[in-house]
Amino acid sequence: LTSIRGYIQGILDKTFNPEEQEKYLNIALDETQRLNKLINELLDLSQIESGQFPLNISAFDINEQIRRLTIAQEEKINAKKINVEIDFERDQCWVKADIDRIKQVIINLLDNAIKFNSYGGYLIIKTWKHRENIYVKIQDQGPGIPKEDIFNIWDRFYQVEKSRSGLERGTGLGLSIVKKIIDEHNQKIWVNSRLDEGTAFIFSLQATSPKGK
Repeated sequence: LTSIRGYIQGILDKTFNPEEQEKYLNIALDETQRLNKLINELLDLSQIESGQFPLNISAFDINEQIRRLTIAQEEKINAKKINVEIDFERDQCWVKADIDRIKQVIINLLDNAIKFNSYGGYLIIKTWKHRENIYVKIQDQGPGIPKEDIFNIWDRFYQVEKSRSGLERGTGLGLSIVKKIIDEHNQKIWVNSRLDEGTAFIFSLQATSPKGK
């Protein structure tokens, strides 16, 4: 809000040259979009924690959702020349979960994997079945997360400064929401990361059949 007010006030006061006004209005617009995302994520987190957003469980093919959501990120992927590798153990992987909430998880993890990936790096997405669960892995070739920060990444507003230097800022809420959603499904999520090599997030979901049995 301080940034938005400062840029708009500067334009009204004619502090900025006329040719610079559009640039600063675009910055202010970006800040409003970031603020809107922050508010929406806070509302999501509040609803999840208070139990006001019950899960709507159904059977769906997680692979199909990953395909669609990855295609939706094509513009961002191409902008960084990222190579996408998709490795599905089987063509279809049916899970029993809340499809909208799991899409939210995948979008958050994909967004991070693209944002923090190296230019020309690899985005690796895998799914496989083990016993009663389906596992999803989303991996980047970014700067990695320092070992001392691993246990804090799920905390709201926590940001790993060393791996985000000079990169687009987030709200610090995305991974908190991801963790809460997976917890609500009574499943697990964890992270494997090595500095200068990249980060992989893996989460589990209950496996099922196309008929949901």
